[in-house]
Amino acid sequence: MKFWNGHDFKGRISKLATEPNKLQCGAVLISNHSILTAAHCLQNTGLVALTGSGSHNQASYEIPASKQIKHPNYSSVYLTNDIAVLNVSKRINYNSSVYPAIMPIKTPVNKAPSTVCGWGTISYPGIEYPEDLNCADNFILDCTNCRSYYGSEIRAGMVCAMSNSFEEDACTGDSGGPLFDWFSYDDSSYEAVTEEVVGLVSWGRGCGTQPGIASKLKMISLV
Repeated sequence: MKFWNGHDFKGRISKLATEPNKLQCGAVLISNHSILTAAHCLQNTGLVALTGSGSHNQASYEIPASKQIKHPNYSSVYLTNDIAVLNVSKRINYNSSVYPAIMPIKTPVNKAPSTVCGWGTISYPGIEYPEDLNCADNFILDCTNCRSYYGSEIRAGMVCAMSNSFEEDACTGDSGGPLFDWFSYDDSSYEAVTEEVVGLVSWGRGCGTQPGIASKLKMISLV
């Protein structure tokens, strides 16, 4: 798979581990005390949130999770609403390398440019993990178009992403990490482009062979 280094995203993206260097899943920082991840990632106790670095083995914060809250309508069978909030045991202070992600303010549209990031494997099958945070450029597929690949497995609340060549994709270890899409805004002095987290990586069939599936985010009240 082909990736590029995602240093612009590292302050927003966290990872979960059962011990500091043992990757469990990706996650997204959303407040001083909370991170988002996939609900299916919460199968272990003693999770530690690591945030504030683009390096696999370094982090500005390593904080035990104090509370786990799965989406009330999460289904482990169909992986619908595969979203959870983890509250951490101490405040995360923002700085130039640690800051929250932008939550979605609009619904992603079909073919919108997007980016998925994580520390998951960079070979499939295999267990080769990157040293640095990696990101892959892709584009959004709405449910209707994604069902041409997965049929009825695609349910309401899911969003798909794929690259033109199927060479760039999330993979093992990237679950719970962010799917960003891009939008432009005018702050009256210039037009800027920024990103918002529209989904959390949830599942897929292989890596780089079919679209990846994320759970669509809204302004949820779990936090």
